[in-house]
Amino acid sequence: MFRSSLFLALVGSPAWAYPEEYGHMMGYGHGYAMLFGPILWLIFLGLVVAAIIWFARRIDQGDAVGRKSGAIAELDMRLARGDIDADDYTARKKLLGG
Repeated sequence: MFRSSLFLALVGSPAWAYPEEYGHMMGYGHGYAMLFGPILWLIFLGLVVAAIIWFARRIDQGDAVGRKSGAIAELDMRLARGDIDADDYTARKKLLGG
């Protein structure tokens, strides 16, 4: 009980010392600016989420540039093993769009 009373006395003492200065919103108007605070935080959080999504897509696109499609990779393996010749390889690669 003593601790809570001491805490309240320490926290409330500035308001008791200067009662005319601690009115509604401490003299900063009627609080209309408080309406925009949550809106600004929502905009900020939206921008953070958008930046994370953009960054994740950029990383995913960067990996796709270095990769070959599964069909072209298999075609390369078949040429390396000697299953198909060079003419057949170029014809099939052209069909696959590579």
